[in-house]
Amino acid sequence: MSYVKVYSGSVVEVQHAKQLLQEKGVEPIVKDTANSAASAGFGVVMPNFQELFVHSDEEATVLEILKSI
Repeated sequence: MSYVKVYSGSVVEVQHAKQLLQEKGVEPIVKDTANSAASAGFGVVMPNFQELFVHSDEEATVLEILKSI
């Protein structure tokens, strides 16, 4: 399975985008590198920054949905 990044931004922006996609039946994956780094004991370069990934088969549909943001 191949996933592609479709959105990135602050926690608030990404959570809003995630909610929009879930309302349309898409289950995105949120990658929070700051939280992962902190959990591993490393410093955080960009706090409150997240990335949103979806399955590559859903990319075109998702990009259309995200145009409304």
